[in-house]
Amino acid sequence: MSQGSFSKWIAWGSCLLLALALPTAAHDGPEHEIEELTERLAAEGDSADLLLQRAIEFKVLGKLSEAIEDLERSLELDSGSALAHRELSKNCLAIGKPEEALRAANRGLGLRLPSADHASLLAVRAEILGARGKRRDALRDLDEAIKLLPANVEWYLSRSQLHARLNLRTSRIRGLEQGIEATGGSVLIAEWVDALIADGQNTKALITVEKELSDSRCQSFWLIRRAQIRQAARDAKGASADLTTALEELAGRIHPVSPDPQLLAERGLAQELLGNKEAARKDYEAAREKGVLDEWVRGRLSTITRSEIAN
Repeated sequence: MSQGSFSKWIAWGSCLLLALALPTAAHDGPEHEIEELTERLAAEGDSADLLLQRAIEFKVLGKLSEAIEDLERSLELDSGSALAHRELSKNCLAIGKPEEALRAANRGLGLRLPSADHASLLAVRAEILGARGKRRDALRDLDEAIKLLPANVEWYLSRSQLHARLNLRTSRIRGLEQGIEATGGSVLIAEWVDALIADGQNTKALITVEKELSDSRCQSFWLIRRAQIRQAARDAKGASADLTTALEELAGRIHPVSPDPQLLAERGLAQELLGNKEAARKDYEAAREKGVLDEWVRGRLSTITRSEIAN
């Protein structure tokens, strides 16, 4: 997984003011929906659709075991639901049951489904396979999913991260260029810059980095990337200045009580590049605790540990 690959949106959207939704009445919450669905199930008998709806509400509340139970019953009544198979697979993976997750995904993929549903299940299976360390199998699934549905930005990001873990640098760059052309997703440009830096194409990467620094309001992401380029060019003073400025900006953006995990991870990367390994470790671990892509964080922590052992 690439450095900072899970936080690409930071450079593009985290500085925008998000419109706050008006608070909804308590009776519109998932608890009320579950109550209503339970009453309907009691009155009407089990229904695949109602059980699926209730499972989704349970998931919103983080009650994944209850969601799984409803999804399994829903599939007993209607085994042809792509959404139920996908939700069951994702929920099983989330509670640490990858074998059950894989079985659910495979059952769904055995159905005759519209191409969009088939592609979505392939992407879910790729996530499961990647979590089990079967990255090449995961890559094949994502390649097929993207062929079927080439407009999903997240799949290009996931594929890029697999390319990075497999050290397929050229494929990674080309795949991201394909994604940028297909989707126009600016988030992929940030990932592409990371891919160029990882491949040593710093001059090419710097053109985009400098452009974004001139245009972006939030600059920490791009300052960190320019610091990487400067470090590669043995410009330690320039890299240190960029990283210091990035940390100053991040200090003003990271909430002291409820910090954004992506921002924590970006700060961890800046600290790591400065050689502040303990500070970096602390931020990475805090980001991981909040659910930021564990594989990337594990990779960064492993890098720090290997460096400490080598020294």
